[in-house]
Amino acid sequence: MLGFSPISKKRKRVSVCLTPAMVDLFKVEESIAVVIDVLRATSSMCVAFDHGVERIIPVESIEDCMAYRQQGFLVGGERNGEMVEGFDFGNSPFSYKNPALKGKTIAMTTTNGTQAIHAVSHAKKIVVGSFANISVLTEWLGKQDENILLVCSGWKNRINLEDTIFAGAMVKRLRQWYDLHEDSALVAETLFKAANFRKRYFLKNSSHFQRLMHLNLQEDVKYCLRKDTHPVIPIMENGSLVNLLASRK
Repeated sequence: MLGFSPISKKRKRVSVCLTPAMVDLFKVEESIAVVIDVLRATSSMCVAFDHGVERIIPVESIEDCMAYRQQGFLVGGERNGEMVEGFDFGNSPFSYKNPALKGKTIAMTTTNGTQAIHAVSHAKKIVVGSFANISVLTEWLGKQDENILLVCSGWKNRINLEDTIFAGAMVKRLRQWYDLHEDSALVAETLFKAANFRKRYFLKNSSHFQRLMHLNLQEDVKYCLRKDTHPVIPIMENGSLVNLLASRK
C-alpha cells in the first residue's frame, strides 16, 4: 500500500484566494477571511491599532472617504500608491505611528486592501493579516476551529507576489491545526519557502515593489516585511475594524 495520508474529514481547511477576482470560487460565508495587503494597507492598519486607533472604517471609494471627512472623521489611504489630495494620511505605516491618533476613528480607502475587505463582506469573520501581526494572528486562528480563507488583495484584481508569499507563511504556520490539500495553498507555501530568508531581494522585480521604489518608499517596504512588530488583530465589527486584543492592553 502506498504511504499517502488520507484526507481528514474532521479538521477544518485553509484555502488561499490569490486575488479578489477569484472570491466567488470559495465558500466565503463558511470561512474566517484573512485579508492580506502586505505593501501596505494591512501593515499600516496594524501600526494604527498598535498606536491606539480605536476604529478604522474601510471604504471602497475616495468619494465615500471624503464624505466621512465632512462628518469630522480623519481619512487616510491612497490610489496607485500615492496619497490622495485632501486626505489626512497616505498609506505609509509611518503615518500611523502618531500618539495623537489614540482613540480616533479613521476612514480609509486603498487601491486594493479595502476593496478586498468589501469583497469578503459575507465571511463569518474578517480579520487583517500582515507580517507585523503574523504570530499573534496565527495563534488566534489556530484556536477558532473554522475554515480559513486567506485572501490576497493583489493589485487591481491581479495576483501579486508579496501577498502570495505572506499567505504561504500563514499556510506553513497553520499546518499544525488545519488540512492543506488545495493547490493554491501549496503554491503560496512553496513561494514563501523560496523567499523566506531574503524576502526583499526575492520581491525586487515584482510590480508593486518596483512601483513603491519609484515613489521613493523603500523604507515602507522594509518596515512592512518585518515580523511581529505590532501584535494586534484587526477584526471587522459592525462595519469597521477594531483591535480584538485592545482589552488586553
